Amino acid sequence: MSDDFGKILLLAIVLIAALFAWRAWEVKRNSPQWPSVEGVMLTAQPRAVHDNPAEPESAKHDWVAEVRYAYMVNGVSYTGDRLQAFGRRYMTKEEVQQELAPFRVGAHVKVFYDPARPQSSVLIPG
Repeated sequence: MSDDFGKILLLAIVLIAALFAWRAWEVKRNSPQWPSVEGVMLTAQPRAVHDNPAEPESAKHDWVAEVRYAYMVNGVSYTGDRLQAFGRRYMTKEEVQQELAPFRVGAHVKVFYDPARPQSSVLIPG
């Protein structure tokens, strides 16, 4: 019985992962045609992603760009946290800083949003 539960749980995890991947692919495909509005950067910083979260002091890690921005569509305020459709890992902190250079905190930025779901947005379409 527990073997069946394990299989069902694994299937559920795979389906959820597939759904997220499909949604990200849709964003990548459609975002170049999305309308844009002006937004403001709230957060833009490199963040280390450790291979072993139980040992954050370990030297082995990748870097990601952590962003948060505010924008408004049709009088409704939104915040976004997606730089681009698929999250990217960087080898060095400097690579992330270079990617984030145009997105300094307080800077006005172009936010591309899904007209059908304005809460879905990116700063770099495609």
